[in-house]
Amino acid sequence: RDPVPVTRAVPMAVDYTGRMVRSIADGLVQLVRGRISPKQLGGPLKIAQIAGQGASEGPLAFVELCALFSINLGFINLLPVPMLDGGHLFFYAIEAVRRRPLSAQALEWAFRGGLAVILALLLFTTVNDLGSVGLWDKLQRLIG
Repeated sequence: RDPVPVTRAVPMAVDYTGRMVRSIADGLVQLVRGRISPKQLGGPLKIAQIAGQGASEGPLAFVELCALFSINLGFINLLPVPMLDGGHLFFYAIEAVRRRPLSAQALEWAFRGGLAVILALLLFTTVNDLGSVGLWDKLQRLIG
């Protein structure tokens, strides 16, 4: 590809980021509505596998993949889940409307719940990853 001047590269990057955010949000909505199987969610093993495939396709494909991972991580971080930045922003908004802070106990319970959600998602995606590499089938054949 020919080099793109900075005056065109920045608007292109902003447009690409906007399209990716819309795509991620649409995928999340489809997941909640049941149109996408939760088995398609991947965790650390799937990310490593996809990164390896991207690296084998060349440096540009790998950089684009890294940009996609970064956009995805930024989007997830802004979701209103306690423990994430979006959760903090959500609590700031609640405090602005109420004009007083939430109680320490309410914040503690919210953060514990947020941590539980994050850990459950990590466990779920890791189990999906292990299934996608065939571990569960191999264990079933070994045991049964």
